[in-house]
Amino acid sequence: MIPFINKNQSLSKSSIEKINELMEKGVKSENIILFGHSFGGAVASEVLKYFTDKNIKLGGVIFTSTFSSFHNAIKHFPIPQAKILSVLPSCLLKKMLKVLNLDFDIVSNIQKLQNDNIPIVVINHERDTLIPYPAQLAKAVDDLLLNRNSIKIVNLRGFTDNPHNGVLSSWQLSENLADLMPNKIMNR
Repeated sequence: MIPFINKNQSLSKSSIEKINELMEKGVKSENIILFGHSFGGAVASEVLKYFTDKNIKLGGVIFTSTFSSFHNAIKHFPIPQAKILSVLPSCLLKKMLKVLNLDFDIVSNIQKLQNDNIPIVVINHERDTLIPYPAQLAKAVDDLLLNRNSIKIVNLRGFTDNPHNGVLSSWQLSENLADLMPNKIMNR
């Protein structure tokens, strides 16, 4: 078992608690924008799903350098430990991830949100070597032709020494965050 996860804890628990705390202090849920980078995108996806399941609409989410599902990411990770896992039969790997509470499927969560009109921005770099293009959330959303009215995809192509983390300093991230914020600031 992973030391920081037990039966009474999840990776999204602290984020859910913080959002509940903000709402108790009077912040409207529609004014809360989630942000998830890399593995944090999986956590943001779970948090968004949690509140949507409770009929609480959040203001949006930005995913950067995020994978489509942890199962898919493991198959493409350039890390030796992940390569060992990738040789397991798919059904066994999925069961193992479920037991470890790591069966994140961001695309599935987004599909369930299609009718909620929650703004979603996905920013990936096509040359990301940690989460290669076949495992990226942007590719999966494109492949499934999900509702593009509420989902915006930004595929970065420019040169950077670190394509995985380079998206964090991109003007595209700043621009898309700024696009989500005007309505939130006016409607506190």
